[in-house]
Amino acid sequence: MAAAGAEGLLIDVAGARSASAVKEHDQGSQRYWKRTEKRQWVLAYFIGNAILYASRAAMPVCVPAIAKEFSWDKTVSGSVLSVFFWGYASTQVLGGYLSDRFGGEVISMVAAVGWSTITLLYPQLLYLFSSHDTCIRFVILCRILHGACQGVAFPAESSLVAQNVKTDRTATYTIMHSGIKFGALLMGCFGSIVLVHLGWHTVFYVTGVVGLLWAAVMRIFFVSRRNIVSIKSLNGSNEEKKRPHMPWRILCRKTAFLSAIVAHVCNNNLFFIMFSWMPTYFHETYPDQKGWIFNVVPWLVSMPGSVLSGWIADSLIRKGTNVTLTRKMVEIVGMGGPVVCLLLTDYTNSFVMALMAVSMGMFSQAFHNSGVLVIPQDIAPSFAGAVFGVMNMLGAIPGVVGVYLAGHILELTGSWAAVFHLTAAINTFGLLVFLVYGSAERIV
Repeated sequence: MAAAGAEGLLIDVAGARSASAVKEHDQGSQRYWKRTEKRQWVLAYFIGNAILYASRAAMPVCVPAIAKEFSWDKTVSGSVLSVFFWGYASTQVLGGYLSDRFGGEVISMVAAVGWSTITLLYPQLLYLFSSHDTCIRFVILCRILHGACQGVAFPAESSLVAQNVKTDRTATYTIMHSGIKFGALLMGCFGSIVLVHLGWHTVFYVTGVVGLLWAAVMRIFFVSRRNIVSIKSLNGSNEEKKRPHMPWRILCRKTAFLSAIVAHVCNNNLFFIMFSWMPTYFHETYPDQKGWIFNVVPWLVSMPGSVLSGWIADSLIRKGTNVTLTRKMVEIVGMGGPVVCLLLTDYTNSFVMALMAVSMGMFSQAFHNSGVLVIPQDIAPSFAGAVFGVMNMLGAIPGVVGVYLAGHILELTGSWAAVFHLTAAINTFGLLVFLVYGSAERIV
């Protein structure tokens, strides 16, 4: 026991020295954005996230039409939707590491070229093989690659904000991140209109082209030639040699990090199921209603929820409210609100009431962006990209398991209630874990 105690003491001392080294490195090498510069980056990433999520939302919006044309059942549709997250999960940690090392803007730009190209090619890929089974397998492979390209995006964004924003970090991040709501809104509105009048093929073509244009703008105006050159010479950089290694052993022993992972996994389970299956739910339950209505309204109200949550969180922190308490208060809305709304959806037969419940659920879910989602920037600002990558890698698992399981349950039982109740229970568990064990105190 004495040996074990001595070993534990040595680990703690080493961990303290490592954390101290990280903080000293931060203070000596940090360069923050000026106000005008920050606004330009926020606008660029708001637009980029909108296009990224429009690309991601294209398949859920179009899958009813594609399934009808290619005779897919719900199990096949669920597989095509869910395998995206295999690729998405696989590149989270790598994306965070590369972003912390080379710059989030460079990684975002390169990734955008990849996911935009795949989006552009989807219509051709679906007709590439005459065999039904071969076609499904190839589409699944492309969905995995699509997810892999998008998997680096949010770790890159988290790293970029942590390294370049000193004050109002929550608001900056949530405004950038609210672009995903706007992208889903655009896809729900214009995507649905294009789907009806020009066909599902055009939805993918337009989204892919716009994504490539955003990558070009990033390369010309934001990713300077100096950034590109620095990648080639980083191994010889004195600053990089002095940079402390990521203290994973310290981090993984902290309940603050582990509870954030649990909460994020549970929240993502709810979000991905709503994101992937809500168009199908409304299409089947209320077939006489216009698709653009239920594809637009939930995202229309969720975007201001994301921005509002960031403003509230930063206001509370500026007024002296403890950061941990602030994150937990915000997360009560972010994870508790959707649970109530999801259960209400099951107990109504009215389209208007169901739409209101889902919309309020998405509004409250957006508060998660100012709660658990910014914990990596609180507990490890120097390694926010890598920490967020680990958290989001595990958070992508429900995108695979949850989305597929929802489709399987629907295929076997035809019960949306079973899906809603299970999803609500999982989200409640995640919220309770974070409220009991969560913390926003800096670790490294």
